[in-house]
Amino acid sequence: MDLNREGLAWRVLDDHIIFLDVAKDRYFRLSEEDNRECVEQLGRNSKELWHQPDCLARPADWSAPSRSSPAIGRHDFSLPAIAKAFWTQRRVEARLSKFPLAVVLSQLRSVVERRSEKRTEISEKGLRYIGAFEDARLLRTAADRCLAHSIALAACLAACGDRARVVLGVHSPPFAAHCWAQHADTVLNDNIEEVLRYQPILVV
Repeated sequence: MDLNREGLAWRVLDDHIIFLDVAKDRYFRLSEEDNRECVEQLGRNSKELWHQPDCLARPADWSAPSRSSPAIGRHDFSLPAIAKAFWTQRRVEARLSKFPLAVVLSQLRSVVERRSEKRTEISEKGLRYIGAFEDARLLRTAADRCLAHSIALAACLAACGDRARVVLGVHSPPFAAHCWAQHADTVLNDNIEEVLRYQPILVV
């Protein structure tokens, strides 16, 4: 197994390697025998290993999450911002159904890097979008839509000049995957307790 294959992200969890093939939009694991051989090749520090493909290298400014944004629970109701949240998420869902995950994520990274800047705090307009996405979740559940929800939020924040990272995480055993948006160490669209159940496998 070529662990450096283009488009392949992976993370070692409890001596098992979880793979995300961003080119084919799928998670997978190896057979027990192949997994054991790969873990042995990685060496004694394999439990700490985490790899992202060169096309979506891990951002240098990402840090592990430690808290949730206060704007999730405390914000003003903004109908225009909620409408923008709905429209953007539906647009992202349409793109995910039409294009490979790698294409959508690469385009997101390009937008984020081009339109946003590294700031200590989220802008007031950005905070309104965080609240609007939370209100939109109450009107249209985000269950099984966490990827589109997080990409849409990051795109809206980039339009305000705020830089957010989309994080795909995995949990095993049993296997589960989740996604959230993050600014510095602050989770923007989920509670920190839920997010800490997962280990990042891809940060965009």
